Amino acid sequence: MLDVSLHSVSNFALAEVTLTFPAGTHTAVIGPPASGLSTLLRLVAGTLRPAAGEIRIGTRVVNDLSASRRPLLYVTSSIDAPERWSVRHALVAAVRRRTLDRADRQHEYALAVDQWKLDGVLDRKIGSLSGSERTRAHLARIELLRPAVLVADRLLEHLNPSSANELIDTFYRTLRVAGTTVITAPATRAELGATDRVIVLERGRMVQEGTAAHIYLHPASEASALATGEVNVVPIEIRDSTVGSVIGSWDLAAAPFQGPGVALARPEAFALAAPGGPSDLIVAVEEATFENGRWMVRAILTGVLTLRISLDADVRLHKGKLLALTYEPSRFVLVAREGAGEHRGTTFAPPGFDFDDNRRQR
Repeated sequence: MLDVSLHSVSNFALAEVTLTFPAGTHTAVIGPPASGLSTLLRLVAGTLRPAAGEIRIGTRVVNDLSASRRPLLYVTSSIDAPERWSVRHALVAAVRRRTLDRADRQHEYALAVDQWKLDGVLDRKIGSLSGSERTRAHLARIELLRPAVLVADRLLEHLNPSSANELIDTFYRTLRVAGTTVITAPATRAELGATDRVIVLERGRMVQEGTAAHIYLHPASEASALATGEVNVVPIEIRDSTVGSVIGSWDLAAAPFQGPGVALARPEAFALAAPGGPSDLIVAVEEATFENGRWMVRAILTGVLTLRISLDADVRLHKGKLLALTYEPSRFVLVAREGAGEHRGTTFAPPGFDFDDNRRQR
């Protein structure tokens, strides 16, 4: 098992990044477009060179080592084998790269074919496979190669959603048993559940790290919130101890900043108001999809803001239906806009919104 570390690594897309990927662990690197995550993976893999800093695999500095000489496997969603090869040819070629005797090679090959359900496509050319079949052949090939370090950039982006969770669990569990150090830029949020740690990049800098669950519940920025799940980004203005926004206003025991910012509100932070009871806002249903036993609703607030809301399965919905909602501001994460600081300028006030008259007491 090998760990991987970067020490003050910089180039055109990264700014003095220092972090370690411990041996045998699975780390996901996430972030918005142009955050530098693909660049980071390519630096580790050796297809790019840093302008400054050191990259180590184990105890060895690998800055000047070519990609082919580094003790790792770098993969994308494209299988690293000629399209004219059969699946059988690709898998046999992979297992032959390991120092195993003939019997062990045959045993490993048979296990991979069975685990990834490839019996029916072994004699087909890779170029003729469907996206799902190609992905399963790709995962089997990686398993047979048994890399000490796997660097994967959007490896599973062509995975069929209907089988995603099962394949994600099987693949990463297999690598964990093998002791592989996994560094990945995931193609889907579903992959975050298989990780030990998540690193969030924004504008070439690391802005947060932790478990996927911690970052989901306590995002440090919009980038962290958006990368880990559905989130509503509600513009706010904090003046003294009061938060003003288009969805209402509320008081804080201690304001984290003054001036403009955003409230990061997960879909489950909103709930239907009790019949005949008080509500905090009225929204109109624009569309609704049924996911994992719950409704995921996209609703519009008086044409000003679109909200994503999670509702119970037994709620009856149709386009245009008005929903009375309540929310608990303590579940929101408040983040200052860049450069807000102790800003005391113009108060944020959407059309028709009065900062003081719409205050909620909390």
